[in-house]
Amino acid sequence: MLPYLIIGIAFVLGAYFIARWWVQADIQQIIKVLRWSATIIGLVLLCIIAISGRWNWLPGLLFMAVPWFIRNQARRTINKNAQGPTSGQKSHISTYYLKMELDHDSGEMSGEVIAGKYSGSNLSELNLNQLIDLMNECVRDDSQSRIVLENYMDRYHSEWRNRAGDSFKEKSSHTNSNSPWSSDAMSLDEARKILDIAPKASKADIEKAYRKAMKKAHPDNGGSDWMAAKVNQAKDTLVDS
Repeated sequence: MLPYLIIGIAFVLGAYFIARWWVQADIQQIIKVLRWSATIIGLVLLCIIAISGRWNWLPGLLFMAVPWFIRNQARRTINKNAQGPTSGQKSHISTYYLKMELDHDSGEMSGEVIAGKYSGSNLSELNLNQLIDLMNECVRDDSQSRIVLENYMDRYHSEWRNRAGDSFKEKSSHTNSNSPWSSDAMSLDEARKILDIAPKASKADIEKAYRKAMKKAHPDNGGSDWMAAKVNQAKDTLVDS
């Protein structure tokens, strides 16, 4: 009689502490514990099947595990997409005159002049008159360099067009399909990193990630035409794949 009483008390105490932990625990902790519990139970059942030789139970065990596996994968995909773009991502582009880098998180642009009068200088080191002089070189020799430099100067020297003269009053079209920001071929892996989605993401997931990334990339929200073009290219690359 006494052993049953001890077992009963232990059961009640165990249930009490489990219930108390369940109420106080974070939802992520609960999910983690349930996942490990299911894994342990599955391993124990596999051991029982192996020892007893009742392999005909295995298909049933696997059948019961399939729904859990599908839900777990779907949950991980949803959580990943809900986290937003991964930090620390950067894009690079090179033209005849410029080698540029864009930080996806901040929208900050930096670049180095690699040809012409100011070769070897960082754009941040050049004053406005020097940048306008460089712009005239780009206009004369390389249209892609002009578009890239326009993006940079519009962001960091918004008044430059008034100083540069009538020929620069209007923006050139750097959001079209010939833009150097999107003309380079983009791999599927790069496109997924830009939109921060899983390899097996559905078209609905791509659209959702695209809208979220596009809000951040828009120039009105601290982004740039470069970021917007990269996001558009990433979406087109994934949808067409």
